[in-house]
Amino acid sequence: MGSPFRSFSSGSSSSGLVTPGVKWLLISNTAIFVFTLLAKAFGGLQFQPLKLIPQDVFSGMIWQLVTYQFLHDVNGFQHILFNMASLFFLGPMLESTWGTPRFLKYYLLSGIGAGIVVCLASVPLGAIDQPTIGCSGAIFGLMIAYGMLFPNILFFGAIPAKYFVMVFGAISVLGAIAMDGSRVSYVAHLGGLLTGWLLIKMGILQKLGGKPGAPWDPMASFRQQHKEWKLRRARKKFQVYMKQKSGRDPFDVQ
Repeated sequence: MGSPFRSFSSGSSSSGLVTPGVKWLLISNTAIFVFTLLAKAFGGLQFQPLKLIPQDVFSGMIWQLVTYQFLHDVNGFQHILFNMASLFFLGPMLESTWGTPRFLKYYLLSGIGAGIVVCLASVPLGAIDQPTIGCSGAIFGLMIAYGMLFPNILFFGAIPAKYFVMVFGAISVLGAIAMDGSRVSYVAHLGGLLTGWLLIKMGILQKLGGKPGAPWDPMASFRQQHKEWKLRRARKKFQVYMKQKSGRDPFDVQ
């Protein structure tokens, strides 16, 4: 089977590496990161009302369940780079399968579900005033979806997606139990995994809207995407071969 680190695009959605919904999320997250980085550097702004703070959510500031997903740690680049790289690799194939509306709704609901789990877990963890930021919950929602829909696709050319997700899930469980300072972050990961699993298993995902007139058949969609990719690869090989023989691109029109 192929690798997730390839371009799969349908003719109706996108002709490039990134599908529309993934592109919008990449641009919005990156733009907000740059803005908050500059705002902190030059104005000392912290954007506390937009972070996920459980005691604030319990007090009625429920918008934090959405806004926290678009904020990232401005003290370094590892946080946003991991999340954006994961979105880039996982998102396009899921969006091509589901369609942009369903993909975006699933992404946001996974993040919201992760935020709710963080708020509930903050009470026994004694972290009710601890802020959480980042889209890791939504990313882990994409990860569980990928593992469930495309379980045998190889990550890094060696690890089937289903086992890759299991490993990250186990790390999150152990982290939530053992890591004092980072427990809330690991709880967010688990929340994203749990929410994504429930959305798919309980059939909620199918009610979120998707490609009009098309039945939701993820494996059929994947087979079609893989077929199109193989055709593009064969065409490129043929093009290179003919160019080497004739000294010009056979598909160039003079």
